[in-house]
Amino acid sequence: MANEWYEWRKADKVDDIQIAQSDNTHPPPYPIRGYNFVADANTVAGQKIKDIQLKMSKYFGGGCWHKRDKDGHPIYIERVGLINLKSLFRTCTPTEISEFHLDMQEFLNRSIFKECSQLAGKDIYRQFVIFDMDGLSIGMVTHLQAINMLREMLSKDQLRYPEYMHRTFIVNAPAIFLTLWKLIKTCLDPRAISKIHILGRNDYKELLEYIPAENLPAFLGGTCRCSHMPGGCVPCITKNNVPDLPRKAFLSLRHQTQISYSDPTHSYSYDFAPAYSDDGSSDSAISSPVGGGYGSWFGMGRSASPRRSVSTENTPFSTKFRVVYLRFTADRGRGMVIEVLWHQHGAATQVGHIDNDNEVLVYPETLLDPQRAPVLIELKVPNRAGHLVFNWRIASFDEGQAPFPDANEARVPIQLEYSIDNEEDLLKEFNLPPIQRD
Repeated sequence: MANEWYEWRKADKVDDIQIAQSDNTHPPPYPIRGYNFVADANTVAGQKIKDIQLKMSKYFGGGCWHKRDKDGHPIYIERVGLINLKSLFRTCTPTEISEFHLDMQEFLNRSIFKECSQLAGKDIYRQFVIFDMDGLSIGMVTHLQAINMLREMLSKDQLRYPEYMHRTFIVNAPAIFLTLWKLIKTCLDPRAISKIHILGRNDYKELLEYIPAENLPAFLGGTCRCSHMPGGCVPCITKNNVPDLPRKAFLSLRHQTQISYSDPTHSYSYDFAPAYSDDGSSDSAISSPVGGGYGSWFGMGRSASPRRSVSTENTPFSTKFRVVYLRFTADRGRGMVIEVLWHQHGAATQVGHIDNDNEVLVYPETLLDPQRAPVLIELKVPNRAGHLVFNWRIASFDEGQAPFPDANEARVPIQLEYSIDNEEDLLKEFNLPPIQRD
């Protein structure tokens, strides 16, 4: 069997597949949360993203590698019940789907398991899988092309990636799932079947026996929301909880600047009026920029009083809050740290001279990887006249796992490009439907 495995990898050039690792700038093939070798990311339509990855992100139910269980195994979540099977098989060939599945398995094998093993201090080579069946329809259960392809992939995985399953939980399983389960079981090893647990609707207690609440999404019974990322813990285009922006949305962004390792920060201030007047009608959107940059580390030169954080829990966006999107890219580097502040009009006379009592933190310092793929940030902003301050800086040597540049690389400045838009303007520009938030 080992010889066949090596021959397969050699014949299919599996080791030549480019995957995201700490020492390169390849984008991850699927959304990811809670790891160090790459920053948290969604599948965003950058130039390095494969077409099949965008198609799978668009029509698959929405999935994510989301942190780790109590024993250090990576958690993979897939919202199976929301897969758009008709569009998926209409736009993707079986070969493309198989190639995407192979990319995912290699990313898990060569990158995710590696970090999990380092953190656990032991070999980690299995993952914890959660399949959420909420939304599963009879049409999905009887889709023969999908069933046959699933059976084929499962059979191949047991030969090519044996024993990768630590535990699998199938949650929110409706009665019609039992029909599909009878077909799936026929191509699974008895040892694999023994690791599969099927839970009914809203039955998540058993998940919390194995996963810390802070590592489990709130919609699965945990406390995690990943509010710093569009779509939260598990972005899902078919659920429409994240905008499906095309590649052209990240080309020719409005603002360009350079950041160097000798001057590693950039700040930008944007003025805006309320998005809605008292009668609910639309007011002016974000206006022209009113500030430039200042070259200090975040928080330096400000008062020591703590920043307030803006809360949008249980608040209608159309009244007290609105959404602003930041798109940005970088042509190189080892990651960017971004924070965003909001100031009410009259609270500051110029960027860098801030009255901390009127300073609201709307996006805390977060390391992201714009050198791998474009970054999209969703900001909930008070619906009052004021301005946003965007602060970027190059990740320091102790942030993330990307290698620090050598002397020659450090002399080359990083090109940072970005655009800032009200949500309604961005969705209108690219003809996208309103975002559905939980």
